[in-house]
Amino acid sequence: MLCAALLTAAVVALAAVPPSFFERLLSVCLYRHVFGFCPFCGSLRALVRLFHGDVAGAVRFNRNVIVTAPTLVFVLLDSLRRAMPVLRRARPLAPARVVGPGRRGAGPAVQGRQSISEPG
Repeated sequence: MLCAALLTAAVVALAAVPPSFFERLLSVCLYRHVFGFCPFCGSLRALVRLFHGDVAGAVRFNRNVIVTAPTLVFVLLDSLRRAMPVLRRARPLAPARVVGPGRRGAGPAVQGRQSISEPG
């Protein structure tokens, strides 16, 4: 469930932040600085452009966005699908019902909850 929440927050953040914010950031890619080329550089900028509807701009930043964006959406939907049973199980319990006299004069029995018997 945490994964689904984090992915949802990431997609919302990418869609909410203007693309110009990410274009001004300096590259901190170690791979690119060592080897001169990185196949993943520009992916964040490309995803931001794509989530803002600029497909051509996204492909200009990084062609991998064609594979990355659908994969990200698939992982997000799969995480949400997996989180749904957890959400369904987290519903509060129904209130206990009184069903009749209890044992040994202890009052009415309660169905649906276990009670701890008192000593004595």
